[in-house]
Amino acid sequence: MKKALALLMTVALFACSFAACQQNETPDPTPAQQDQNNGQSNEQQGQPENSAQPSGAQKESVVWAQPSDITSLDFHVGKNPASFAVTCNIFDTLVTWDAENKVIPHLASEWEFVDEDSLQLKLREGVLFHDGEELTAEDVQYTLTRAKNSTIVKNNFSWLESVDVVDEYTVVINTKGAYTPVLNALCSPLAGIMPKHLLEQNDEALTTNPVGTGPYKFVERKEGEYVKLEANENYWGGTVATKYLEMRVVPEASQRSTLLETGEIDIAYDVPPSDVDRLNANEATTVLSAPSFKVFYVTINCNSGTKALNDSRVRQAIEYAIDKEALCASVMYGYATPVASLIGPGVFGYDASATANIYDIEKSKELLSAAGYPDGFEMSIWVQSSDQTRQEACVILQDMLSEVGITVSVEPMDGTVMDDTIVKGGDFDACSSMYYNLMGDADYVLYSNISPESTSNLSHYNNSDAMAKLLAARSLTDDAERAAVYKEISSIMAVDRPYIPLWAYQNLVGVRSGVSGFQLNPITAYRYENVANGK
Repeated sequence: MKKALALLMTVALFACSFAACQQNETPDPTPAQQDQNNGQSNEQQGQPENSAQPSGAQKESVVWAQPSDITSLDFHVGKNPASFAVTCNIFDTLVTWDAENKVIPHLASEWEFVDEDSLQLKLREGVLFHDGEELTAEDVQYTLTRAKNSTIVKNNFSWLESVDVVDEYTVVINTKGAYTPVLNALCSPLAGIMPKHLLEQNDEALTTNPVGTGPYKFVERKEGEYVKLEANENYWGGTVATKYLEMRVVPEASQRSTLLETGEIDIAYDVPPSDVDRLNANEATTVLSAPSFKVFYVTINCNSGTKALNDSRVRQAIEYAIDKEALCASVMYGYATPVASLIGPGVFGYDASATANIYDIEKSKELLSAAGYPDGFEMSIWVQSSDQTRQEACVILQDMLSEVGITVSVEPMDGTVMDDTIVKGGDFDACSSMYYNLMGDADYVLYSNISPESTSNLSHYNNSDAMAKLLAARSLTDDAERAAVYKEISSIMAVDRPYIPLWAYQNLVGVRSGVSGFQLNPITAYRYENVANGK
């Protein structure tokens, strides 16, 4: 363990120079929220602690930088956080969350449950897509049906049976039996409403030229460099605060911090924890911090060519060999919370009583011996080459596992190539993973990661008991009962251990002093209609 502690100190020093940081939701205030607030201004309501404060005269643009590029402007095709950062400003959802995580109206002005598996929603009239066509119930039906049948996001709509059009502005969403978190699911960025009239003509129409009903319109994209948006002058929610938005792709975390300090960008996503104190000490910059629904974990292939990993006792041994608290302290500087499952803090179903850090070297060695590997074995961990934080974590994991005889090869890879290889069935031992819970409910992350039908089940995990409990929990209306089932599922997974949960992230976003109205939310899909930029 002395070796591990020494490396922890080394990595901590290394992080000072090169550290990097890579979903009920609390999104930015929306026009619908403003309706609920009876027209009160932010000043009248009071600014939350995780929002940027107003300052100075206003500029016409806001520029933000994020670590990675979008995969597609059609979020049924490109399901990644970088894409949501842009598309959530182009498309609107039927309902959304307020600052207290309460579901409130958005494109839908009202709703009611017709029965336990049918939800009727009334749309706002006069809402226009960016091309001037009016939003109708047929757009809702087409969008949700397309999502349900898509290759990429169908996992997230496994609960959807069908969508019926009642009249021009009324739809009924039918679920596969009772689905308690249906409204939360409709708040997700994946449930943004698309224009039927364009997609019917060309199913790839939104890939390069997205058209939504949101506060901003698409202008231009240069792959790997930027996306530019401009204000939607016909936005149903009223006039937005800033005329132009620009998203820049800046993979290097330290560079995002530098660009923020020099004023070349106004907002920096995923600030390295090692840079927080320096940026907060600068009068021109501030780092906003708030809990997120992002969980970092190691996915273990339960059907790996490395046979040791196919034994649940070995996978348990790996977790017992990891000191999660030391790992978080070294890599995340306290801006993360060790977790016991994929269900992170703030997500419905999170078990605060579960022991996150079960570090026990002797227990790990006992399990390895019982499984027939008293001297350990060799394995590899694939990790995203663009994410310095994950690489630092994997280097520390490498050393920790060496204490029990497990020799780990850390293999940095392009994230897109890595994901594509794994999804297409390529053989691997383990990989670093991050899950963004886009609806703030355990069902979202559990179904994606344990269902045999899910393309996100990268571990090839299959436990019929856990799956049966998950499906049964969907219809439970009593919160305590549903949470108890999720606890049972987490206990099953703790024994099987297809995933090694490590920590839940804090959102760390740097902003210039002139920026106002920017608010953090747990899913990191930030809306900009209320964000202004002072000189």
